[in-house]
Amino acid sequence: MSARPHPWPMNTAHGRWYGFGRYLAMFPPAFLYEAVGALTGRGDQVLDPFCGRGNAPFAAAAMGRPAAGIDVNPVGWLFAATKLGPAGDADAVLSRLGEIGKARRPFDRLGANRFERMAWAPSVRALLRAARRELDWRGSEIDRTLMGFVALHMHDKSGGGLSNSMSPTIAYSPGYAVRWWTARGLTNPPDIDPVAMLTDKIRRRYAYGTPRLANGQALLGDARERLREMDGMDADLLITSPPYRGVTDYWNDHWLRLWLLGHGFGKAWRKAAKYDNTGDYKALLADVFRLSARCLRPAAAVLVRSDWRRRTADLCVEAVQAVWPDRDILVRTTTAPHKGISVHHGRGGSKAKEVDLLLPGRRGRRWMKKTGFVPLEESALAAA
Repeated sequence: MSARPHPWPMNTAHGRWYGFGRYLAMFPPAFLYEAVGALTGRGDQVLDPFCGRGNAPFAAAAMGRPAAGIDVNPVGWLFAATKLGPAGDADAVLSRLGEIGKARRPFDRLGANRFERMAWAPSVRALLRAARRELDWRGSEIDRTLMGFVALHMHDKSGGGLSNSMSPTIAYSPGYAVRWWTARGLTNPPDIDPVAMLTDKIRRRYAYGTPRLANGQALLGDARERLREMDGMDADLLITSPPYRGVTDYWNDHWLRLWLLGHGFGKAWRKAAKYDNTGDYKALLADVFRLSARCLRPAAAVLVRSDWRRRTADLCVEAVQAVWPDRDILVRTTTAPHKGISVHHGRGGSKAKEVDLLLPGRRGRRWMKKTGFVPLEESALAAA
């Protein structure tokens, strides 16, 4: 199978929707295309219990493999559920956007604090509050799709979205953001018509329609709980990337989009999801892999992408060995084609290193050799 830098060009529905959502630690499309294509056949089921914004289940479904993804973070789930099942009619989404625009109230325009006043123009603040109040993003396909667009574009680089200049992915602390804007003379947010901007964003995303996918679903919640509800699944591939331990705070780095989804305005340290505690992290991996095994066929392939740092990689190896003690583990190290989590947080060189752990299934022998997998005992993990 030849390498494909991006298997779904942007002038296709699959290409437009694959990239929907902003999230750290995302699977690159070429990796998924090759791995899913080599390790499964059309109609085989695929499972990702740490799916983030849903790249793996989307790619599998795009290739004719029914897929399920699970994530505990509502922001990741929103993006995953939207791309796996967007409302089929752009006009219905735009009609709902018009209703939300009309649902704005005068007090929605007010800035409750300096951060809000510097982050968004009054018309944008009003739309965000109306969307937060009115949209049934859990129960309605149209509302979920629209909320996905609002969440995606509520903060971005200058000119890219609805906000003053901000990171498109991580929501920084209000105090830090205010200091950053002030130091650069960006004290006044751009005067944006949010309905017009979102209308343009929605029409561009829908320009080639919606993707034709095999059955794909995104489940919101702790993977340990949701996997217990999936006894009927017989997946042929488990492909996942567990949270990287001690690197990013998967809850507080998304606090602003979480506020849009109904949570408090500000970081919530009691809900921090940085996975610093070794015991808790080991238990998480052990439980999720053990429960995932119940949803796999006996000869299913398992592919786990981990952070290269020892405190993550070693624990992933330990958890995989504990659940599948009689199966061979193959390993390869990779360098991410982009700056990854470790780099963003000042831990690493210009590119982030990752490690893939593979339990071979009944397919993909040629791909494994071609892509540099070696037995665990011959790998750098065993030598270090």
